[in-house]
Amino acid sequence: MTGQGIAPHEAFELHEILTFKNVCLTKAVTMSALVSDSNLKNILQQDITQTQSEIKELRDLISRSNMALSTQ
Repeated sequence: MTGQGIAPHEAFELHEILTFKNVCLTKAVTMSALVSDSNLKNILQQDITQTQSEIKELRDLISRSNMALSTQ
């Protein structure tokens, strides 16, 4: 598309990825509370930070979709 956002089918696919990323974030946060190894805890914290950034980016993309514009 040329500057008009993303197509509905792309928004649906982004929503599926967003749902998956939310599950990943929940699992990483839960596991980091249970882990005692500092190296593993650091890896999980990096994953949490990265996933939060990706979730924000996905939300921004979805908000620019034609579907998001039609529901406002």
